[in-house]
Amino acid sequence: MTTASATVKASEVRLGDRVRARSGTELTVTRIDEGFMGNPDMLAFVEDSDEQWFKMPALRDGDVELLQRP
Repeated sequence: MTTASATVKASEVRLGDRVRARSGTELTVTRIDEGFMGNPDMLAFVEDSDEQWFKMPALRDGDVELLQRP
């Protein structure tokens, strides 16, 4: 399990990872949508849980702040 914050490419994020959006909102990835907004270079990380629903778009080769990995 990763406990310290690390920067990874969006394409390396997996289901169950906890990431932080630029706004500071944290989410646990429960779904990854490919081709967000019809753009094959975009992904969208989704948390759909009892705590929150949040969708975070990211460029496939962009940097994402990884907070925790199961």
